[in-house]
Amino acid sequence: MQNKNFTSQDEINLVVEKLVYGGYGLAKYEGKVYLIENSYPGDFLKVTPTKITKNLVFAKPIEIIVPSNYRTSSKCKHFPQCGGCQWLDCKYEYQMDAKTNIVKEQLSRIGKIDDSFVKNIIKSDIIWEYRNRMEFTFQNDQEPKLGLKEKNSNNVVDIYSCPISPKEFDSIKNNFRDLVQKLNIKIYDKKNKTGILKHLVLRKTFYSNQLMVIIVTHTEYLPFEKEIKDHFRKNHLINSLIHVMNSSDKIVLRGPYRTLLGEGVIEEEFDGFRFQIPPTSFFQNNYNVTKKMLRHILDYFKNNSKRTDTLLDLYSGVGLFSVYFAPIFKFVESVESSKVSAKASISNANINSIKNIKVTQELVKNFLSNNKTKKFDYVIIDPPRAGLNEEEIEMISNITEKAAIYVSCDPSTLARDLNIFITKNFNLVSVQPFDMFPNTYHIENVVILEKKH
Repeated sequence: MQNKNFTSQDEINLVVEKLVYGGYGLAKYEGKVYLIENSYPGDFLKVTPTKITKNLVFAKPIEIIVPSNYRTSSKCKHFPQCGGCQWLDCKYEYQMDAKTNIVKEQLSRIGKIDDSFVKNIIKSDIIWEYRNRMEFTFQNDQEPKLGLKEKNSNNVVDIYSCPISPKEFDSIKNNFRDLVQKLNIKIYDKKNKTGILKHLVLRKTFYSNQLMVIIVTHTEYLPFEKEIKDHFRKNHLINSLIHVMNSSDKIVLRGPYRTLLGEGVIEEEFDGFRFQIPPTSFFQNNYNVTKKMLRHILDYFKNNSKRTDTLLDLYSGVGLFSVYFAPIFKFVESVESSKVSAKASISNANINSIKNIKVTQELVKNFLSNNKTKKFDYVIIDPPRAGLNEEEIEMISNITEKAAIYVSCDPSTLARDLNIFITKNFNLVSVQPFDMFPNTYHIENVVILEKKH
């Protein structure tokens, strides 16, 4: 990789051709491919490079000479400085076209897969205030800042209102920032590993309208605990106040936690199934789209599975898939490495009076290695963004009798993995994108792979 200091002579005029994964607009000039942030097809821009690699030039616009027809006004005063959204000023209908095309392009280019398997994306019915979890970061800059990071930077943008998160989050965040300043609580300094406050994480459930506030510290203690509890009792209708003690700088929600106020969990519901969500557990970020995703998978099972079939749920979290699909299967095994999430999964099975789920707390790779003779008719896999490796896919193939459902939030690792699945005795049936994250470049996909016989 080559970096250099650019001068005004590097400014060039370009026309953007299309949107690509990562949220960039793609343009070509003198045999080079330019990836331009905050740009859309049809934009005629003056740009300046920010980074040059062997094959690519990354650039940012310094003047919009002629704007794209896809541009619209931004609803956020922090955009585009804040790195949380990439397409906030792009018409939503075009975002849908772009995302479908991005999935097709990633699958054909990386996975060498026929893009006719990719269906048109299923949209979100709400594109504002849809996020049920936001992770805000503290930073000290004379006064405490609390917000989201700039793109490709550790600098925190002080966020006062965020249009993709619930309105309640704005008042909770802004009032807590004021309290931190008033009490003079020390902000964590990542470089020197000193200070206390790291993050404020807010969670909401949409069916039951419950709110959870999570204060993440570098330390085991939370100063001014009484004052903080009094502040939330007096000013906000919340269901839980949690203190997470996290010494890691890599993952926001990790480590032991204490419940300061409330139940310590919040509850969500899908089609009559209730789910308790602990503070540090993963849960899908968009209620509306998660419901559509569950029903899409259910339609497949109803048309293909039998009541005598078995289901294996890998990376099962708090048991969303296990509990929701358990009534149509004879037996479900749920595998999750997190102790907190596995415990919640057992609770969620009990809350819903479901008796045919076995929860196994173990790393997925270890479970597959230790159970090579087991067989399941169907497998659901919802791995982290990094996806799977070839050995894991081979073991999944050996354990699966009928079909695998692969849920992925990264089209590039998905494309790589699907290529391997096809070599391991699976036929690709369909790739269904879902717009889990409107106004960003992120795309959720549900893939159905049937075993060859």
